[in-house]
Amino acid sequence: MKSKGEGQGAATAVRGRGRPRNPENDAAILKAAREILATSGFDALTFEAVAQMTGISRVTIYRRWPSKAHLVNEIANGGDDRFPDVIEAEGLMAEIRALLGMIHDRYSRKDVAAAAIGMIVSWQKNPGLLVELDAWRELEARDALKTTIEKGKRLGLVRADVDSDAVFDIAVGSIMYGTLFSSRADRRPAIDRIAELIVHGAAPMA
Repeated sequence: MKSKGEGQGAATAVRGRGRPRNPENDAAILKAAREILATSGFDALTFEAVAQMTGISRVTIYRRWPSKAHLVNEIANGGDDRFPDVIEAEGLMAEIRALLGMIHDRYSRKDVAAAAIGMIVSWQKNPGLLVELDAWRELEARDALKTTIEKGKRLGLVRADVDSDAVFDIAVGSIMYGTLFSSRADRRPAIDRIAELIVHGAAPMA
């Protein structure tokens, strides 16, 4: 859930110092980490376990990801997902449903879910990691949604006083809670009903 920008470039520059990275090693490490997370969860993920699965030394893994938190953050928050932008072509309801669906699809993946929960554990132990690892990604995601909401305002589909950050919090928070933490037997979030609540709160008054 991000867009490429200066934050990503800065992070890449920091990671790129020293010996050049081997893309094949990176891919193998991430694949092994995802498999461990999906099958055994966050606690089972260790650099030793990844090294055994891949044949890549722990030194090499540490050189790319200095801690387990850095590795799971890549899985939880990395990738090329983009917030959908269909508000002009399909309207506000379609935009919100597409947004909620994208978030749900991402966090329904077992590896991403385990990584996301692992990041919460890591942040509790070391609050500084939240800013170090994820702040720029969240800011870019919020900016992307703000651009879409502002477009909706110009089109007369969204009230002028609607706060895009509030829409972000409701959309991301509701889907992540329902997907990762709900105790209901059926943990699928009610996307249509959540979308209706957001749209009714954001649409112009009749």
